[in-house]
Amino acid sequence: MKKTIIAAVALLCLCGTAAAQRHIEYRWHGLYCVGDVSLAFNVNRSANETTGFGDTVTALMPSVSFGYQFRKECAVGLGFSYLADSKGAFTQMPVFVELRSHFMRSQLTPYGVLQIGYSLPLGRSSEPPSTKIEEGGLYLALEVGGRYAFNRTFAMGLHAGYKLLYSNKVQRTDALSMPLLTESVALSLINIGVSFYLSGD
Repeated sequence: MKKTIIAAVALLCLCGTAAAQRHIEYRWHGLYCVGDVSLAFNVNRSANETTGFGDTVTALMPSVSFGYQFRKECAVGLGFSYLADSKGAFTQMPVFVELRSHFMRSQLTPYGVLQIGYSLPLGRSSEPPSTKIEEGGLYLALEVGGRYAFNRTFAMGLHAGYKLLYSNKVQRTDALSMPLLTESVALSLINIGVSFYLSGD
């Protein structure tokens, strides 16, 4: 019995040592880069086709951000993403500042992200005698997810979130007697996606 207990304790010690050796702590301070690909679709629908958004927007929304992580709970970065309506009604490039927080230093950790910025317009349409120009607008995004570290400098994550994007359009005409027409639309997007993390070591 005594030998069995000693053998069991020795086995537990060996298992604990092996588990400790397998434990990976992702680098939690320093420069970082995050590449993200999300599937975004709007939750607010509009029957007014003059808004340019139509009834449904569903698109892949890639994003890249760079920043510095001061602590596991606090990282600040700059980034940009790209969103184009599949029907070709509009194209936007949100540029943002992000606050990122990872709640644990373990190999698997939950995290949250807040992004605030401005959406730059990339589209323009012309139908004589008028030209419709996108003016862009406010961009806001909230995401929560989980990140898994493969080593100290590379990790992957899954997330879900909400994005709010304002698009302003100005319609200018060649006829001096016609006033300028301005349209403003708020687009509410739900997104799910995968992220790739790189950190300097």
